Amino acid sequence: MEEEPMVTFQQIQELVNFRSEDLPVVSAYLNTDLRRVNKDQIRITLKDMIKAREEELRAQDLTHQQQASLKEDFKKLENFVTTELFPEENRGYVIFSCSGKDFWQVYPLPQRVKNALIVDPDIYVRPLLAILNQFHRFAFVIVDQRRAQLFEMYMGKIEDYSHLISPDVPGKVRYAGWYGLEEKRVHRHIEQHVHEHYKRVSNFLFQLMNRHKWDYFILGGKFHELPRFEKHLHRYILDRIIERVDVEPFSWDINRVKASALEIETRFMRERLEKMIDLLITDAKKDHKAALGLESVLQAANMGNIRLLMIEEDRVLPGYECFGCGFLAIRNTICPICGETMQQMDDLFDEIIENTVNFNGDYYQVPRGTLLGEFGGIGAFLRFEVPEEA
Repeated sequence: MEEEPMVTFQQIQELVNFRSEDLPVVSAYLNTDLRRVNKDQIRITLKDMIKAREEELRAQDLTHQQQASLKEDFKKLENFVTTELFPEENRGYVIFSCSGKDFWQVYPLPQRVKNALIVDPDIYVRPLLAILNQFHRFAFVIVDQRRAQLFEMYMGKIEDYSHLISPDVPGKVRYAGWYGLEEKRVHRHIEQHVHEHYKRVSNFLFQLMNRHKWDYFILGGKFHELPRFEKHLHRYILDRIIERVDVEPFSWDINRVKASALEIETRFMRERLEKMIDLLITDAKKDHKAALGLESVLQAANMGNIRLLMIEEDRVLPGYECFGCGFLAIRNTICPICGETMQQMDDLFDEIIENTVNFNGDYYQVPRGTLLGEFGGIGAFLRFEVPEEA
């Protein structure tokens, strides 16, 4: 099966800048985690959400053009979930559609999302951006004195840009001439070409970096040769090199390149997250704009006080939500804020994430096995300190 294309920075920019003007946009968030739901359930869930939206839209004074666009949007969504294979690594999908403007974007995600179908003049993009912000773009550059390869990695997908770099350095040369003079001349000629090759590749990297917005770099090459290449790199790139790999260009196929990059990325991100968790625990113990454990995080969520949520992946806990004011609780049946009957929810962690995103906070899903697990797998950096009487 052919791998899905990587989500590019340009695609995200197109999404953020899209304006439908007079036509509604459909934003669909689908939980496709096959460990919890099967394909039939995914299709039924979407069908039910579409039916609910259609009933709501009947009460609105929509133009014929708006109705036609929405009808086509819903048809395309249903066709998508009917034909999509839903590979196991894609635990969530976000889809945006405005058929009247010929706009359609699909985002397969390595995280599950809460099911939602929004029809609005504006794209419901914030939850997607909160997920995308958890991932970094990596450039993997492999060089030697004559050749270069370039790959981009993002959210587990890889793109090969090696065709954009062409070799322009003489290879092996037969020497002739008096007393080695010709050999020395050819050697100087080759050295100049090597210098120009490294310079061209480094300039190309810097130009592409500004367009692709790479966050970090992995360098591949023979260890004794890499320092010569690095002398040509821009300081911004040098400061963002996270690892060097002893490998020659075109000696690995793309699957091995991807496996190596994923291993490096996983190790790098885990170290970063562990440092963040250490800081979170330290700040929480000092009562310095941080909360640990479900009770403290719930209190912060209900105050709209979460700046950055950290939550262990695959945690599930039933809870309650008030549909009147959005109050979240572990066991309340009557909302203490507005007095309405609270509704039981399948996963309180999903509701905390949604609350965080709605208040323009961010979040990270943390792998199992960190110190966060000692505090129920949840913690948060806060916007402001909470008074003791709160």
